[in-house]
Amino acid sequence: MFAHLIARAMKGKIAVWLFFLFIPAISFAQQWTFQAGVNLTSFDFVTSTGASLSGIKAGSGNLYAMQYQRKLVDTAALLLKSSPKVIYFNQNPKLAKLLGKIKWGIELNINQYNAVGDAVNMAYSYQTDYIGIGPSIQLTQKLYKGFSVQANALLQLSQLLHGNQWVNNRFMDLRNDKQFNGIQGFGGFQIGLQQVISDQLWLSIAYRQVSSLTAMQSQGTTLSINPSSFVFGIIIQPLKN
Repeated sequence: MFAHLIARAMKGKIAVWLFFLFIPAISFAQQWTFQAGVNLTSFDFVTSTGASLSGIKAGSGNLYAMQYQRKLVDTAALLLKSSPKVIYFNQNPKLAKLLGKIKWGIELNINQYNAVGDAVNMAYSYQTDYIGIGPSIQLTQKLYKGFSVQANALLQLSQLLHGNQWVNNRFMDLRNDKQFNGIQGFGGFQIGLQQVISDQLWLSIAYRQVSSLTAMQSQGTTLSINPSSFVFGIIIQPLKN
């Protein structure tokens, strides 16, 4: 199942373009993560009076992501250098050990945020594809026999690539709807487990939750997009030259 999800992630033209764009940098990267998963997304429409629109149900869609990460402090590298910073961390080993568990990263992702609903005997659905980029901070703690727990704080800026609203057997282009088009900001977290396969390879499974930082307004309503995701990943740490 895991291999099948990763194979699907590479089928999209944009995913392939992003993959080859970053290949030249792999040999210089400390760690790369490739993820694929499923988004379960709820759309929260609220009227100007503060009432939520009923009848909207969560829909499923795909998530594909690629992330580059580096440690805040590489404790192994400290042994090979001599500088005021190295001396400070050598004098404060507990702080160095803690910071050595933290990684900063930058992620590129493609998300499908979909929803369905009905009102007054009328069915409708939303189908969207977003491309996003954003920073992350990850804390990793080793557990037992190659298992580690990871916790990420995420920020993301996304732009609609394609979207349709289907209602009354008609399709509407959501690129003409400013509630969906334009830059969307998301914030949230991801928590999961990693399993060591080799010195350069890990597998991971995680739960991700993000939501709109600012509700988008149009025609008297505001929209917040709130996806929950189940994600499988391959983590690669290339050999250093």
